[in-house]
Amino acid sequence: MEIAHIEPWSKVQQHTFDNLIALCPNHHTRFDTEKRIPAASVHRWKANLAVLNGRYSDLERRLLEEAANAPQNAMWPIHRSLFLLIRNLLADDMIGRVANHGQPGIVLNNQPVEIFVALTPKGREFVRRWQDAEPLGE
Repeated sequence: MEIAHIEPWSKVQQHTFDNLIALCPNHHTRFDTEKRIPAASVHRWKANLAVLNGRYSDLERRLLEEAANAPQNAMWPIHRSLFLLIRNLLADDMIGRVANHGQPGIVLNNQPVEIFVALTPKGREFVRRWQDAEPLGE
């Protein structure tokens, strides 16, 4: 990763958090040297990262990343002990509990150990906006 100035150093002459972003070397070159990525896109990407990182846990972000590349009807078994780590996705109605549709599940003391979750329509729209670098909101 490389640290890039969103507004050029030559223009602002300072290193402020709002004007810095970590980019891979390829994207840094495309943005800074080749000018193939507009500054507005980099600002939007940074704002979306703030929404994602400020609201969702690492596990929640990984679920969203997995969902971005999964079929629309994909579902994931989640161990009950992990619900604390995905509670914001549940609270925001990005994912919801679904029937396991015949998938074997582990049961302990007559309680399911795994619960299956899937993206909700709201979650699918969120993932689409994230992939398309559209504003994610606050």
